[in-house]
Amino acid sequence: MIVLLDLNYTLAENSPERGVSPPPMAKRLQEETYRLWLVKLLRPHHVILVTARPERWREPTLERIRALTGWSPQEAFFNDRNLGPPAFKEHVLRAHLLRRFEPEEMFAIESNPRTRAMYERYGIPAMPVGERPWRRLPA
Repeated sequence: MIVLLDLNYTLAENSPERGVSPPPMAKRLQEETYRLWLVKLLRPHHVILVTARPERWREPTLERIRALTGWSPQEAFFNDRNLGPPAFKEHVLRAHLLRRFEPEEMFAIESNPRTRAMYERYGIPAMPVGERPWRRLPA
């Protein structure tokens, strides 16, 4: 299974409250923590992190994930186009992922309802992580 993984509100367990002005990215990154139970479930899979976080934060973010979890996604796409989350993630899907993988091979863990709807239009199941830890990835 190819897992398309959202960062904010999904892998990052302490994303700022929606609707509240977030602190500067450098400060957010210093304090960002990750769902270790989710990392444990993701380890056996090919994981592609697809995030609307700006490209300039790619290396610091990936280093923070590695430092705190001992794990890294196999691939990562950060927003190099200044697009909103659904538009950027659709660009990644069309330009990179659908050229290599069939929709039925992919599953998205995604917080944004509009992005989930976009994935589902392409035949890719998508769901939010929710409040409670999962015992296994949905099949």
